[in-house]
Amino acid sequence: MLFSKKYYPVFLLLIVLFSFGWGLSSAPLFDEDEGFFAEGTREMVLRGDFVSSYVNQEARYDKPPLTNWLQYLSTWLLGWGEAAMRLPSAIAAVGWMGAIYLYTRKKIGTEAAFFATLMATCSLQITIIGKAALADSLLNACLAAAMFSLYELLTSGRYGWAFYALTGIGFLTKGPIAVLVPGAVTVLYLLRWWDWRPLLRLINPLGILLFLLIALPWYILQYIQLGDEFIEGFFMNHNINRFQTAFEGHYGGILYFVPVLLVGLMPFTGVVLKVFGKSRYLWNDRFFSFHLLWFVFVFVFFSLSGTKLHHYVICGYTPLFIMAGWYASQSSRLPLWPLLILLLLLTIIPFIIPAIIPLVQDAYAVEVIKGAAEQFDVFYLISMILLIIITLVASFKHTWPKDIRMGICGIVLLVTINILWMPRLGALLQEPVKEAALLAKELKPERLVVNDHYNPSFHYYSGLYAEERDTQPGDVVFTKKHRLTDFPKKEILYEKYGLVLARIGK
Repeated sequence: MLFSKKYYPVFLLLIVLFSFGWGLSSAPLFDEDEGFFAEGTREMVLRGDFVSSYVNQEARYDKPPLTNWLQYLSTWLLGWGEAAMRLPSAIAAVGWMGAIYLYTRKKIGTEAAFFATLMATCSLQITIIGKAALADSLLNACLAAAMFSLYELLTSGRYGWAFYALTGIGFLTKGPIAVLVPGAVTVLYLLRWWDWRPLLRLINPLGILLFLLIALPWYILQYIQLGDEFIEGFFMNHNINRFQTAFEGHYGGILYFVPVLLVGLMPFTGVVLKVFGKSRYLWNDRFFSFHLLWFVFVFVFFSLSGTKLHHYVICGYTPLFIMAGWYASQSSRLPLWPLLILLLLLTIIPFIIPAIIPLVQDAYAVEVIKGAAEQFDVFYLISMILLIIITLVASFKHTWPKDIRMGICGIVLLVTINILWMPRLGALLQEPVKEAALLAKELKPERLVVNDHYNPSFHYYSGLYAEERDTQPGDVVFTKKHRLTDFPKKEILYEKYGLVLARIGK
């Protein structure tokens, strides 16, 4: 062991704070999703309307407003910067990890709780989503705690109030998924053990009333404001249609989430995959079967969904890490080599990708690839080589205690993503949007145009609305550079990595 188990919480707290607290302002808001949430919050305040969400004065129906409300509260403390927009997610992620630790420690022991929390905290997808200005961190924190409470409610009759309250908060965070997962897993679990008596514990009128008091008021107010337009937009379009069709081009095959899992669980993909070798044992244990069914339902449900986004499957990561924590506490040899593959790819790709420029047809993509050479410099290369050496030592020093080896690999992943990659990716993709927006804020043009809605952070940083249409003479337009080739008379006000702010001559 790395140290006495009594110090596990302290070590984990430091890792958690590094994972979710570091770099809240190290990169501009990423479009589309972070930009949509941040601009939705800004326009809520401008409109004095905290019921409906608008972006560039266009109503949005896809998410309830709890994340926007929390972002606005954060601005009281941090102002209107990136940190304020991301702080609610970071706090939720800290609570999410705390719930994993406390629950796992209670059910299967301190060592398993340590490994489960370490793996969750340092996993690639969770460290990114855990501090993104989105609803997903809060949703998963509520969903995880609700599912923990649900298991206790089904097996011992306790924590019923917590289950209904947390489900209500989740429903106010991202809608029906907060009810669908607990409901489906309950049915599957009761079918697995062919015991319907626990179902009576769920029929709690006061608990249901608590859920309704938390979740229902906003839905009622939104319906009063927008009527059937809200029902059609939120429930029919952004929930039912998302499952039936590939919404906004987010499609994928039935195996879409297989590579997502393999990459998203880094650096502990190998450890998690080992868990499935114990599936017979897990299936025949009441505690583990609940968590196995939780993961399987989420994976299968979203695999069958018409709309696929990589972060959907994160709703099933919590039970995976709990089962992997148990496995890690029982096993002496843990496969950590997948991290080496990830590090090698992240080291090589920025330096070899310029070679494919002749094969790329998208003019904007070509400009971004050219800009990568500026961001991914010699310092980045040297840093990655050092991290690879550290990982090699940790991966193959089997005589070292496993918590040391896993702790090192987790820290290496966090340094790679939070310090070396995300700030550079932000500078490459989003810094031009932010800088162009700040210039537009100074100019305050009468006719400001954007060609599409995929850069909502432009509105957030500029504080301006813009028409979404084709460019015309006399416009000041923010767009991709190649879209202006038909306008010989233009003044380029700002240009970087394929994005421009330009005044079109008449």
